[in-house]
Amino acid sequence: MNVSCRALLVLVLGLAVCGEHALSQDETPTADDVAAEVTGSETESTKKAVQVADEVQVDPVNSDQRIESRLQEIMEATGWFDKPEVKVDRGVAFLSGTSDTKSHREWAESTAIKTSDVVAVVNRLKVAELPLWNFAPAIASLKQLGREATGVLPLVLVAIAVSIVSYFLARVGAGLTRWFTRSRIESSLLRQVAGNVVAVLIFIIGTYVALRVSGLTRLAVTVLGGTGLVGLALGFAFRDIAENYLASILLSLNHPFRVGDLIEVEGAKGFVRKVTTRGTVLNTLEGNQIQMPNSTVFKGKIINYTATPLSRQDFTVGIGFEDSIVEAQEIVMSVLKDHVGVVDDPAAIAIVESLGSATVNLRVYYWFDQTTHSPLKVSSSVIRLVKQKLTEAGISMPDEARELVFPRGVPVQMVDQLPTTPPALPQRSPSVTEPTTSVGEGDLGPEQGEVLRATEDDETVEGEANLIA
Repeated sequence: MNVSCRALLVLVLGLAVCGEHALSQDETPTADDVAAEVTGSETESTKKAVQVADEVQVDPVNSDQRIESRLQEIMEATGWFDKPEVKVDRGVAFLSGTSDTKSHREWAESTAIKTSDVVAVVNRLKVAELPLWNFAPAIASLKQLGREATGVLPLVLVAIAVSIVSYFLARVGAGLTRWFTRSRIESSLLRQVAGNVVAVLIFIIGTYVALRVSGLTRLAVTVLGGTGLVGLALGFAFRDIAENYLASILLSLNHPFRVGDLIEVEGAKGFVRKVTTRGTVLNTLEGNQIQMPNSTVFKGKIINYTATPLSRQDFTVGIGFEDSIVEAQEIVMSVLKDHVGVVDDPAAIAIVESLGSATVNLRVYYWFDQTTHSPLKVSSSVIRLVKQKLTEAGISMPDEARELVFPRGVPVQMVDQLPTTPPALPQRSPSVTEPTTSVGEGDLGPEQGEVLRATEDDETVEGEANLIA
């Protein structure tokens, strides 16, 4: 009898151990299962972990005492119960003691009911109460996470290595692309953009491979699929920045102006210092700095004053009605012909523009080389010399008010009787011939060099590469 009971006990324990071993091979317990095991809460995996035999066989003829002994031995062998006690009265099994978890309490009840000749089970087992400060679930979860992290660590290391390699490959690819397009693409900005595109493509492929290696296949597909969505979202969010960047590329390709050109855009006039990916930097004739968005420059009306060497200037001079217009025109043309800053081709002209209230207005047009002469200085010198020559020739230049001008003055003499001969008019003092250039005008050279030299210490200009250099 003792031999058969021990054999059955070994059989039942073997079935339980085999079931648990099979479970451990088929499914690794997670951190939630460990926590549920400690706290006593039920999960799907913990329910499967406790196996119950379909039927526990004893001798064909069982007595209450034999059933008590059999169940007592089983409960003590598991180690799940504290002070287990089994009483059987006429086929009714009474279970008492303390169970470590609720699932083991139910297991004991199921095992007892499946024992032969047991007709009912009264389960008086109590579940052990957990302490108020129980860190066992947290510790168990941390241990489980540590085991999982240890298992994934080799894959993560390989993924990091692949990412580093892809980064360096992206830099090498960008450098090779810029070197390869150096002789084919003139714009440095366009070469830089081409290199960046190649680098981004290589890095995205490397990131995808790294995620696949680390087992994050779904995340890798999401990264590739979300690249377009992220680009679309960034396009809307940074529309102005993208517009300026694209405008900088077009400006570097079209070359509407060069560094040092005097341009005017949307009312802003100045010398071009540089074009960056954000805007165009100008220095005004007053020495101030203007930063204009590239999109505004590209879409706006650009007046390039230095695109061609020759430029035309004009001014108006009014002479008296009693003076000879042809003589005045000849004087003006002689001044323009002899002036060092005025070119002969195209030829200068002096035309009658209008008849004013007190003057005949002449409009004078002349051309000069703006690469070697300043428009302000040349205009000052020409007007000054024209005024001198007209004055020497006795041609009056009255103002617009209605007045009678006596160039040689009107002598007045108080006499008792009329003189037999008219009094002599005062003699005009001999005029001094004025030079072509004066102290105020200087050497008539252009202001470009002066303005650029005055603003050469601008730190904002030196901070970024020039796209039109």
